Amino acid sequence: MNKKKIFPILGVALLSGSLQGCQTPPVQADAPNKVNINASQDVKLEEKLMQHAQDKLKELTGNTYTLIQGTAMKDIVSFKRENFKHDIITYKKNGKLEDIGININYEDLNGGKYQTKLKKTWEALFPGETPKYVSISESIYLVGTTSSNAKQNKQVYMEDNGELHGVNYAPDAAPASVQKKAAQVLSKLTNGKVKKGEKLDRVFVLDGKPNVYQYKYKSKTMDVSFAIEDQTLELLQAGVDRSNGKGVDNYEQFQKEEKEKDAKIKKLTLDTLMKNAMKDAKMMINFDLKGYKGARGTNAWDKDQMTFTKKGAPTVTATVDADGSFNSFIVEKYGQHLSFGGNTIVGPANEQPKILIN
Repeated sequence: MNKKKIFPILGVALLSGSLQGCQTPPVQADAPNKVNINASQDVKLEEKLMQHAQDKLKELTGNTYTLIQGTAMKDIVSFKRENFKHDIITYKKNGKLEDIGININYEDLNGGKYQTKLKKTWEALFPGETPKYVSISESIYLVGTTSSNAKQNKQVYMEDNGELHGVNYAPDAAPASVQKKAAQVLSKLTNGKVKKGEKLDRVFVLDGKPNVYQYKYKSKTMDVSFAIEDQTLELLQAGVDRSNGKGVDNYEQFQKEEKEKDAKIKKLTLDTLMKNAMKDAKMMINFDLKGYKGARGTNAWDKDQMTFTKKGAPTVTATVDADGSFNSFIVEKYGQHLSFGGNTIVGPANEQPKILIN
């Protein structure tokens, strides 16, 4: 961890001391001690926060872990479990928990906050099955778990209070009406350039609500995803990514590009964004945003997002490009946010957390 070093300015004091016949001015002796004191305080703070983190992990998993320093960040103290690559365990220097995000094999849970609730939930939803791994989050972004069974390709989202947030899994097939609609949607989202190739990916289930089927299409030039409600055939999600799979390996370059994008979006007026959103929502998901109020994202992670609200109507979230056009929409029809991205589980059962180990 980078520590701020304080270098004492001794020149004037030394000159003053020599004029007075003093050989060792007090400030010369004291200044290094100040550095040592600050360093000692930093060490004590890290030790205190590490204990907080260990206590929190014990609460969540029932296990006691050896922690090591994580990635150094400004005003943040970061840890991770020894031998785990991708843990996120961060505290602010005032002692407040910033973010915990860990993966653990279900079989490795040793009690903890969620184990009993997870066991009962899986037994009720999928008799005879248990999750293979569990992602546990405690942060301003998400509080709860995502438990998954890679072999059956099923996921269960549970909130902090034990309430079921949603379920999704890989279905064998969708109703014929949904499949017919999917072909039409793919053609529309690709401006008629792609007539077929959509792949049924997930079905999202909420108790007492219609099922929602998600499709994906991937090519060298674009990625497309969309979700269709099986009763009304309404589109509840659509996204088109034309980045052509181009990623940025260099973090500094990534930051530079994101800052440039944020700066361009910031220059766009709310009126311009609303007009573009109304046009794009109509085209992409056939949704009318008339009467909605739009709000920009205000956090570091959502500056390219907007939220649209209207009394008595579902909330809509959308992602905007640097040119002011929108590339994705999600309609939160039931007041619950279904995560339509990145849910397909890849690989043999019970393996993902083990890959994280060095």
